Amino acid sequence: MKLIFRQNRMTSMSLRLLVAILLIGSIARAAGPEQKTDLAPRVITGEMSCPVCGMYPDRFPQWQTQIIFTDHTGSAFDGGKCMFSFLLNPGQYAPGRNNSQVTAVWVRDFGSGKWIDGKAARYVVGSRVMGPMGKELLPFAEQAAAEAFQKANGGIIKTYAEINLATIKSLANGGMHMGGH
Repeated sequence: MKLIFRQNRMTSMSLRLLVAILLIGSIARAAGPEQKTDLAPRVITGEMSCPVCGMYPDRFPQWQTQIIFTDHTGSAFDGGKCMFSFLLNPGQYAPGRNNSQVTAVWVRDFGSGKWIDGKAARYVVGSRVMGPMGKELLPFAEQAAAEAFQKANGGIIKTYAEINLATIKSLANGGMHMGGH
């Protein structure tokens, strides 16, 4: 009889341990996505202005880009050209900011309009398609989509890491065009 009692007691302890492990796992899973949400793209509202050019990105949804900082605040831009101008010299546009504070970079895929990771995107630079501020960097999630767009509209393809001040300066001669596609 004592043996049966010990087995039941051990089974009961094992069951409690299993429940505790499952409970801890559920709490950890619940906390995980919430942390990622803090880095998710934000809704760009009418009162937000581009820190580089002063335009209102909500008026140009196809061209919107944004940066999320380590303090979970963000900056919205009316196109990739302004966003990269900011990233290449953040202190000029937001004193006290630097690239080590950038946690996430979001851009809209030019084909689908969906938010994509700006650091993983391929950019068609200097195509015939004009953005709100003239020549632009058009982001694509897939290399093949960037190549197809480039073939039809010109420009060159660059990765996030390849974009520098010379890239931005090459777009400076594009006239301002309040439109798109």
